[in-house]
Amino acid sequence: MAVTIYDEPQKYSTAGNPLMFTFSSDETAQPNFSFIVEVYVNGSLHSTHQVFRQFNTLSKFDCSGILSSTLSSPLIVDGTLTTFYDSAINEYYIIVYEKYGATPTTQASDTSATLYAFNGSLRHPDWIDFDYQNYNADTNNSTSPRLFLTSWPRAKRYYCGLDERVFLGIICDDTGMNLRVRIYNSSNTQIATDLVAVTLSNFIVFDASPSTIIANTSITQGNFDAAAYYTIEARPTGGGAYSGASEAFRIDIDLECHRYDTKRLHWLNKFGVWDSFTFTLVSVDSTNVESYGYQREKGVWDNTSYTYPLYQGERVTFAKRATDQLILNSDWISQEVQQWLVRSLYESPVVYLEQENGTEFEPVNITNSSYQFKTRRRDGLIQEQITIERTYSYTSQLN
Repeated sequence: MAVTIYDEPQKYSTAGNPLMFTFSSDETAQPNFSFIVEVYVNGSLHSTHQVFRQFNTLSKFDCSGILSSTLSSPLIVDGTLTTFYDSAINEYYIIVYEKYGATPTTQASDTSATLYAFNGSLRHPDWIDFDYQNYNADTNNSTSPRLFLTSWPRAKRYYCGLDERVFLGIICDDTGMNLRVRIYNSSNTQIATDLVAVTLSNFIVFDASPSTIIANTSITQGNFDAAAYYTIEARPTGGGAYSGASEAFRIDIDLECHRYDTKRLHWLNKFGVWDSFTFTLVSVDSTNVESYGYQREKGVWDNTSYTYPLYQGERVTFAKRATDQLILNSDWISQEVQQWLVRSLYESPVVYLEQENGTEFEPVNITNSSYQFKTRRRDGLIQEQITIERTYSYTSQLN
């Protein structure tokens, strides 16, 4: 008698997509046969499931519903340079038993490898092509490139103002890593650099904002004042055969003097970390007002008479509720950026509006219910307009 696990998810997988195991037993002809699957999350038994044979001697089990319910991705805004994003990733494995007999009892078992699920959810074509090694900064990883966890089009410039926030995430299946920051001027000359020991691994988020880098490295405000752009690189510290370093992600400093007040959004992307974009053209504030009232009989008693004075209204409002909206307009952008923006932002379940120079973040809801991929040939100059609803409403005093 034997149980064999055949297929397992990748070592690091998105919890919002199938986490499928397949397995078989050589005892499926036994009476009252079934498989018993135990799911362990972070070393503890989470749940036990009975699964019946589905194809020949084989069956399957998907852990995604279990793992996705245990994960969350909070926005980290406390000024920490590097964070082990433990709430957004969990370790898991399964044990599969065979169970049979006139009085069914568990028999042989097989145990899967220890795997990791993180709080991402990819579209199906992206998921079936996903290889975690493309996002894994590991000295044992020969795969190239090793990217940060964002689908931003790398050929385009990614902007962040000196007083704005920006975040990057990466997988590191190694013993630890360092963070390399390099600052360049407009002549592409390096003017400052620092290598920060992180000693973290697994699933890491960097607050790559200029203010956070200044507070946590040897790089100064003067360096940033003289800079045109900077790069962020994750460098693993294990002893493997390869360097395993990530891409040097370039962030251009937005030094333009904008005519209108800018609005920067941060949202949970499909990898479970945070993307950002600044809307620089005119924004429009508006408010929807709902009235709550009733209709009463005309007229009032005046001693022995029933009169109809002008001041006595027939339709009465006893309260009002106001909900604010904000229309944001991007600058002229490339079709690659527009297509990234609408797919990443409009489909995100969590969006924040940055306030007070990156010190406060207001949750908002995107109300755009559809989008279109724009192209330069068809649409000419490309701009994107979004409507957001503020999540804090106002209710008036009662009348």
